[in-house]
Amino acid sequence: MQEQSRRSMRAAIGVWLFLAPCLVAFSAAPVAAAPASEACGSDLVEPDWNRTVDRAALVPWNVYNYYEDWYMEEDQRGQQYAETGETERNDTLHPEEDWMVNWRYPQPLAPLRSSMYATMAVGNDSAGAYRFNISAEHRMTFCVTLYGDLDDDGNRLPVEADVYLLTTSQYQRYEQSYNDAHSPYGWWDDIEMLLEDRAPELRRYDPMGWTTYRDVHAYEAVEEVSFSLSLDKAEVSRSLFNGEVWEDFYLVIDTWDNGHGRDAVSPESAVYADVAAVATPRSFVMPPASVALVLIVLLGGMVAVPAIIQHRYAMAGLDVVEP
Repeated sequence: MQEQSRRSMRAAIGVWLFLAPCLVAFSAAPVAAAPASEACGSDLVEPDWNRTVDRAALVPWNVYNYYEDWYMEEDQRGQQYAETGETERNDTLHPEEDWMVNWRYPQPLAPLRSSMYATMAVGNDSAGAYRFNISAEHRMTFCVTLYGDLDDDGNRLPVEADVYLLTTSQYQRYEQSYNDAHSPYGWWDDIEMLLEDRAPELRRYDPMGWTTYRDVHAYEAVEEVSFSLSLDKAEVSRSLFNGEVWEDFYLVIDTWDNGHGRDAVSPESAVYADVAAVATPRSFVMPPASVALVLIVLLGGMVAVPAIIQHRYAMAGLDVVEP
């Protein structure tokens, strides 16, 4: 009889140990989420250019066109660009520096471990980007404020643009989409417009498709935005032919009609973006497999605990009672 009581007690303790984490989670008071913009107000310094932060730009007057016949006569090429609306550089609409728009092989960057602040000038119908090396040791908070040219009184004119966070492979597809849309072969842009309302998970399966990081870091038609990013591990991509490839992150300011249904239209003016990136050290980073392990333990417990209780209950009636 005492053995049966001990078994029942152990079974009850096991059930309570299994249910205790769930009860604590439900009874805990919710913690109010702090806006990401509150972390972008102090201790900001100029970035260490080309060591922790790099700059790039996409402009309509310097499009890489891999379909164009470079043996074409110069006058014929100029006529072709005139027919497609391509123009020469306008310094008022395009304040980008020449070295930003010329192709350069991306050099490795050191991880961004300090907070930074910079202003990016993006031309009309263009895209500007900051490239970062983000590690899992820091939580990154980005704050972006957009404004246009100054009015007669010296005030900043409001303007809307799109802000995206992309990895290296995603930025390459984004760059390809920009080049296709601004090439003399305009039918690429027409196809993308037809598919602009497709679901985000389907955009990567067509030649012009591109997605943002985790399919969520797309902030379209905004004047300002702030968001945070925490990584579980170093971001790498894997493919059948290239193996593992290191992924940097691109913070893109978009001022062209990129084919998304809800993106901002070209503002017909230059856009200036005040960008702040705040790196906050993380005291503890859970391993990537922790979520899977917790789910396995919970699911295993949901199966094992009732089975153990049932087994002990069934075996309790088979004990021989001494007279």
